[in-house]
Amino acid sequence: MDLKSVWRNMHARCYLPRASGYETTGGRGIIVERRWHDYEAFAKDVGAPPHRKYRFARKDLNGHFGPGNCAWMPPGTPQLRQRTRWFTDGVFEGTLGECAQRLQISKELARWRFKTWGTFEKGEQWRQLLK
Repeated sequence: MDLKSVWRNMHARCYLPRASGYETTGGRGIIVERRWHDYEAFAKDVGAPPHRKYRFARKDLNGHFGPGNCAWMPPGTPQLRQRTRWFTDGVFEGTLGECAQRLQISKELARWRFKTWGTFEKGEQWRQLLK
């Protein structure tokens, strides 16, 4: 994702109720500090990510988007994991991707199974469908 997209997404999450992530940012009163309303100032402050897998995130998840509270963070950083939804069905626990990987199924199938059956594994629900 390019820097301009990061800037746009940050603003959307704070100010557009229909945007993905609005609930956990703008919906909680989190804003973008005035300086970062200007793309050039934002780009100067944050620069490019050190690696393509790094994500732009707030250090304090209750703080606003601004120079003192945001940074490029590597995968596995606690702040990034706190926003990740965890799933558990009594057998598997983790992110949707981790559960799907353990079962060697796609994330889409894992999501469907969990939403439909409340579990990731084929079980009684599966046998009922086959009858």
